[in-house]
Amino acid sequence: MALETGKAGRTELHRVFFALWPDAACSGQLAALALDAQRHCGGRALRGANLHMTLAFVGNVTGAGIERLRAIAAGLDVCAFELELDRLQWLRRRRIVWVACQVTPEPLQRLATALHGGLRAAAFALDTRPFAAHVTLLRNAGCDKDLPAAPAIRWRVDAFVLVESQLAREGASYRIIGRWPLRTQ
Repeated sequence: MALETGKAGRTELHRVFFALWPDAACSGQLAALALDAQRHCGGRALRGANLHMTLAFVGNVTGAGIERLRAIAAGLDVCAFELELDRLQWLRRRRIVWVACQVTPEPLQRLATALHGGLRAAAFALDTRPFAAHVTLLRNAGCDKDLPAAPAIRWRVDAFVLVESQLAREGASYRIIGRWPLRTQ
């Protein structure tokens, strides 16, 4: 396979990850929760358009690597499901606040497990930490008091996406480069 080349003949790399991407209504609820958490913890709230749940961070790949990722994603067969984000957490060491699931739905766990298995089988290097279903809301947070109870945010998940991340001084910008629907039963 031919490699993409850019400036000075270098191979073009794309920084990518698989994620669940909320619809506009859910994204708005998550953004409002981020601003509320920011009032308690300071830090930098992530932009509403950037809020997502990472399934697997892949890292830098070539165009050929993206095609391999698309093939892995197309081979997954998981049912759509309802997700409930209902627990705010501050991770002191990482200085982030996230909203998580009290209980991870079984179809979400199956999707993450199947995706990680397919990526490892195709020799993509992944983080070895277990999957934690969460959406990061704040970075550089410092909570000195208890976080408020999180209102339950319900999210109907009917697809997962492949996202390209571009880093800049102002923060990351994301572009969805692939979408795969989940089975409706």
